[in-house]
Amino acid sequence: PVREVLAEVEQAAATGHREVQLLGQIVNHYQAPDDPLCDFAELLSRVHAVPGIERIRFASPHPRHVTDRLIDAMAALPKVARHLHLPVQSGSTRMLASMRRRHTREDYLSLVDQLRARVPGIRLSTDLIIGFPGETDADFEATLSLVDLVRFHSIFSFKYSTRPNTLASRRLPDDVPEPEKTRRIVAVQARQKDIQLDLHRELFGRDVEILVDGESRRGDELSGRTSGNTVVNVAGPREWIGRFATVRVVRTGANSLSGVATAVEGVGAAAVAEWANRESLNGGPSDAD
Repeated sequence: PVREVLAEVEQAAATGHREVQLLGQIVNHYQAPDDPLCDFAELLSRVHAVPGIERIRFASPHPRHVTDRLIDAMAALPKVARHLHLPVQSGSTRMLASMRRRHTREDYLSLVDQLRARVPGIRLSTDLIIGFPGETDADFEATLSLVDLVRFHSIFSFKYSTRPNTLASRRLPDDVPEPEKTRRIVAVQARQKDIQLDLHRELFGRDVEILVDGESRRGDELSGRTSGNTVVNVAGPREWIGRFATVRVVRTGANSLSGVATAVEGVGAAAVAEWANRESLNGGPSDAD
């Protein structure tokens, strides 16, 4: 019920949480059982109105249920993150039909064009299944070409494996040899790594806004995400966690960015500059991961 969702969001805000993520299987197909007027676009609007919440994310949607109302909501509501995880699974219409995905390659590319035209700056990520039964070299090349066309900011790719009690396990032989699955997934991941590195290098020298959410994986820096879901590492004290920071990107990698803080919410300029001066990062794109 929408009243329960909003109550949970209000409780999160009351305890100092500034970002929430709405989770659900085909989350964008949501229809409130207690309010016939509340579809997913309306739910975003109501969560957006909760004081204290500054960012809203959601996962995982389905391309088929990305409606005009949802696109309009994403465009109109600034707290909704400029990131959409949009699982495609394959770039081959033939494979999509075999997977019973109910969208074609052309449908998906048209949706991507609409999203980028109506939600400027949106970042897209996706899921790919590699080596689904019956996948030919031509089908896989179609997936590679879709990755090239869309230029996702990240992908999650998986080799197909049989799952019990699925239609595929009952009707489709697992006929793509394991070495070929491995070759294909290595190829798509290498292609995506090059794309991500190019996209991140475009941000070198620019200021990006992050919500600092914890320590970096290495533990010697803080880490946060842009609205578009890019990880950015920055030197600073733990007191910055939970604050918005403006970070100038000085190092880029395929999976993350590193930079120096130029402004931090609620922190004086002198204190921010002190941390920036401690940084020994050199200019020029290099591996930040």
